[in-house]
Amino acid sequence: MLMHTLSFVITLLFQAQAAPPELKRVVPGGSPTVKPVYRELKPGEERVEGLLQRVECPSGRPVSFVVKLSDRVAKYEAPRLDAVEYIAYTTDFKSPMTCGGRGKGDPVLVTWTAAGKQARAVAVEFLPRGEAGK
Repeated sequence: MLMHTLSFVITLLFQAQAAPPELKRVVPGGSPTVKPVYRELKPGEERVEGLLQRVECPSGRPVSFVVKLSDRVAKYEAPRLDAVEYIAYTTDFKSPMTCGGRGKGDPVLVTWTAAGKQARAVAVEFLPRGEAGK
C-alpha cells in the first residue's frame, strides 16, 4: 500500500512538472494592455455603470447603494452590507465596505436583480478611474 501511494505521488509530481507553461500572445511593437474580466452575469441579473455616491445603512432596515447613472440617480438595496459581492479592479477601493459618503463617487458596475418593486444589489465592481467598464 505504501509503495502504491508513493508511486502515485511521484506520478503526480512528474505530471505537474510536465505541464506546458501558459502561453501569452505578444504583438511585436505593440503596447501591453490589461483587460479586467468582469463578473459574469447570471440569469435574471442586470448591470449598470455609474458613480457610487454613498451607502446608506439605516438601523434595522436594508442598506442602499446610491449610484449616479448617466441620466438619473438610482438606489439598489441589499439586506446587509455582507450580502453583496465586492470586486475591485483598482487599488482605490479599501475593504471592508463601509456605510457613508464616497467623496466624488467611485466608478462602479452594479449588478442587480428585480425584487418586487426594488432593485436588489448582488455585486458592486469597483473600476479604475477614467475607464469605461462595459
